[in-house]
Amino acid sequence: MVSILISYLALTPQISCSQDKQVADSLKSLLENRDTNHLTIEQKIDVLSQLAALVTAPNEILDYGNQLKSIISNGDQTHLILAHQFIGVAHRMKGDLKRSLENLILSTEKAIEQNEYHYQIQGYLEIANTYTANQDHNNALSYELKAIEIGRIYGDSIDLGINLLNTGFSYYSLEKHDSAILLYNEAEPIFTQAGLPIGNAYVTGNRALVYWKQGKTKEAIQDLFEAIALLEPLGDDYAISDYHIQLGKIFHEQNEVQKAIDHTENGINLAKELDLKESISDGALLLSELYQELKQFEKALQYHQEYLSCRDSVENTEQTKTMANMRTEFEVNLREKEISLLEQQQELQWTYIIIAIIMFVAAFIFLLYFRQRYHNSRLLREAEQKLHDDDIYKLLASRETQALQSMVNGRDQERIRISQELHNHFGSLFASIKMNLNGIKHKSPREETIVQLVDQACTDIRSLSHSLNMGISEGFGLIPALKDLVVHLSNSGEMQVEFSEAMNGVQLDSEGEIFVYRIIQELVGNALKHAKASELSISVTHFDEEQLVNVLVEDNGDGFDPSTLDPNKTGMGLRTLEEMVENYQGEISIDSNALRGTTISVDLPLDSLRKSTEL
Repeated sequence: MVSILISYLALTPQISCSQDKQVADSLKSLLENRDTNHLTIEQKIDVLSQLAALVTAPNEILDYGNQLKSIISNGDQTHLILAHQFIGVAHRMKGDLKRSLENLILSTEKAIEQNEYHYQIQGYLEIANTYTANQDHNNALSYELKAIEIGRIYGDSIDLGINLLNTGFSYYSLEKHDSAILLYNEAEPIFTQAGLPIGNAYVTGNRALVYWKQGKTKEAIQDLFEAIALLEPLGDDYAISDYHIQLGKIFHEQNEVQKAIDHTENGINLAKELDLKESISDGALLLSELYQELKQFEKALQYHQEYLSCRDSVENTEQTKTMANMRTEFEVNLREKEISLLEQQQELQWTYIIIAIIMFVAAFIFLLYFRQRYHNSRLLREAEQKLHDDDIYKLLASRETQALQSMVNGRDQERIRISQELHNHFGSLFASIKMNLNGIKHKSPREETIVQLVDQACTDIRSLSHSLNMGISEGFGLIPALKDLVVHLSNSGEMQVEFSEAMNGVQLDSEGEIFVYRIIQELVGNALKHAKASELSISVTHFDEEQLVNVLVEDNGDGFDPSTLDPNKTGMGLRTLEEMVENYQGEISIDSNALRGTTISVDLPLDSLRKSTEL
């Protein structure tokens, strides 16, 4: 099958002008009928470039391309690139694929050297078209993808549309129909926006061929007729010829032999006018088969001979190897140039990199050295400061604990002294007064009142003495004192109190008992003042295996966050209590929650409670 190549479309963006025969005739008249000496070299180059892009006959393109090449100076590389492209396209249209590829490769090499990305894209496309003409669609696809890659960066929309169209044909030839349709659909709005009807014609015609392969024969025939109608006013006989031959093949499949003959003959006649060897060969083979079906063997033989003649003029199988070698040689030459340039750049880059690495390493070592010195110095200062702070903290904590313990002991002693003074002195005094009053006979009402007041004073003094002396006194003991505390709390009516003990007869020294009592007294006081609890549980337990005494105080109050306690408030305070527990080598744990209240557990080693410890 002949591919639908947009050779001259790729060579110039002015497609609408390329088919304007009046412009071409005017340029020919200017070049042939006037004295060319009146034209400067630059003007003649411009006229030949336009003519080569405007005409469609391969011989004319080749002639104008060779004329252009002959008058170009060595410095005009851009027009030289164009000249070789024109010559390469013309040779391909004439069926000389080897010479086509030689000129297109040379043109592309020069475009790469000059950084002419537009012509580099065109060169890749034309090389791909030449491989397509030789049915080598895999190689064609590789060059088309290269053109897309460069076109995405440097090309314009028209170049991209052309490349999408040609790449779609390669996918079609490789029977990747879905990929072909996607590219055709992407190319169509590009040509519409650019105002290139010939591009839309090729999209419509090529997409029709895909529909044909997908079994959509009706849509294929309709679109091929539409493509021909779009191309006829543009004078693109090359593509019209091929589309007629494709219609001939479709009608042949539909067993409409006469329609197939009519369209194929139209295609061959146009191909002969343009000397399109490949189209002639393709159409002649189809007509030979058609006339053989009609049993018109003379015409069938005539077209078969024409097919053989054209086929021999189109270098095919051997050229594939030659072109593949040329492609390899072309890419190797390009690669050698690129490698040489890259090696020079890499040597310079490596020099810069090595210098930069040396400077970086030196700076890093220098920075690391001073950073380590600073870090070590800072750590040493911090360690010294921490030791100093720890010593001060321990000293202050020890003194605070000793002072607090002394204050607690002094307060207990003062309470005992006042209690004893009230009980011994004032109690005895009021007892004597009461006895004397009771000895008076026939007391008057006023005397009876005095006796009652003295009784009330005795009761109040006894109660006050008992209250001041509440706690552990000599010969009283820890457990009785705690039971007495519980009774007193229960009688107050403020909360329900439970008490349990499991000391198993273990005796503590007086200071240890006082310390345990004060712990419980402080925790109970906190519950009364802060927790708003209605229930309180106190337990004192001796664990024989662990040799420790556990104090557990639980309430159902509001709970609190231990970290928010203010150590500067009056009283023992939990933080100070923690320090005193630590002095007894004990541990205190607090579990407090707004939903379930507060549980405070204190573990004290038995040995520390049996020996007087100086706080």
